[in-house]
Amino acid sequence: MPQIIDKKINQEKNWITLDNAAKLFPAISNRELTSVFRLTAVLQKPVVYQALKESVETTSGRFPYFSVSLRSGFFWHYLEYINKPPRIHPEGDIPCVAFAVKRKGEPLFRILARDNRISVEFIHILTDGSGAFEYFKSLLFTYLNLTGSKLVASEGLMLPGTPVRAEEQEDGYLRFFSRLPPPRNLVKAWHVPFRLNEKPRLRTLRAEIPVAEILKEARKYNVSITEYVTAVYMFSLQKIYLEEKAKGHRQKRKVLRCEVPVNMRNKYPSMTMRNFSLFVMPEIDLRLGIYEFDEVVRSVHYQIRAESETKQITRFLSSNVHYEKLLMIRILPLFMKKMAIAAIYRGLGSRRSSGIITNLGNITLPMGMEALIDNIHVTPTPPNTQVRVTCSIVSYKGIMNICFSNLTEKKDLERHILTHLASAGIKVKITDNK
Repeated sequence: MPQIIDKKINQEKNWITLDNAAKLFPAISNRELTSVFRLTAVLQKPVVYQALKESVETTSGRFPYFSVSLRSGFFWHYLEYINKPPRIHPEGDIPCVAFAVKRKGEPLFRILARDNRISVEFIHILTDGSGAFEYFKSLLFTYLNLTGSKLVASEGLMLPGTPVRAEEQEDGYLRFFSRLPPPRNLVKAWHVPFRLNEKPRLRTLRAEIPVAEILKEARKYNVSITEYVTAVYMFSLQKIYLEEKAKGHRQKRKVLRCEVPVNMRNKYPSMTMRNFSLFVMPEIDLRLGIYEFDEVVRSVHYQIRAESETKQITRFLSSNVHYEKLLMIRILPLFMKKMAIAAIYRGLGSRRSSGIITNLGNITLPMGMEALIDNIHVTPTPPNTQVRVTCSIVSYKGIMNICFSNLTEKKDLERHILTHLASAGIKVKITDNK
């Protein structure tokens, strides 16, 4: 029987520990590497500010573990309950800007509005895309009801007034930790060599693709949409690699590798609304020669399927949590932990992948909500200056929205990817290019 908790959970101690994944972000986040992602809904009607404000206040009470600010102890960061809804901001030109995480009493997510768009931005200290979408769906439901839509509550929505379960705030990594052999060591990956933009660097490009058309193409190769898009991404990276090599630029690294997040809630019976994702990392090694596209598709397919098996991907969970549990790590003061985490990230974490592809899957809403929301899309976290370009995917009402976040002066990778899709007979519509 799931444990039901009061909305004033943990009021006696008024704090909550960071989950295993969240411990990384305070050490590496800065004004550029913000660790912030955005979810956006495009409504049929302009946003009514007062209704949105009331909706934010009501909905945030249902998710008390998000109404927190980051605090620093002697050994670890922790999250302090502040019982304060996030601020509502006008949507600016640059998405996913940094939070003032050191400011006491400052929530770690925000709401943005512009014309007929409502967005929510979360820092990964709080949650991942799956957890954020649960909040966002509840917010949209509440807002649409307050603006006169008279929607009927649907099973699966975590609406205000429904019980808050203790499992929603659990650390899934710790709960399902077991000692396993570590994953294999990875050689450093190749990265696109394009010059970085002047600060602020981030630029985005967004496109729409009919789900039916890309699914038809993926089925020609007997692969999923995620596997197909990952293959196109890696094949496009190979094209840029070869273009640079043809210019006489020496390419020291020859492994192309992509991080593809896996929602661990699909692997383990967890209801957590906090971070609970891990990565699989398919690669192609150009030391073995140049790959045809069908070779890339087959390789990506088998690697993703093998690495995402529960027994295999849990090795990453085991490795991550194991370090957290070491006595030598636990007794280090926080400032030393932060220096060590940042150094490891700079030396290894930021160099192990050539790109990141996040697919949040197909978003379904109750029929009454779908009729009032024209589109949903996701803006990924700004990449680090090694990876430089990342991509997110979400599908809604038969349209796959793909968004690229790019720190460089060139958009060759986006051009290669979208051109490849178009040459396969898939309609590609660029909707935003900043």
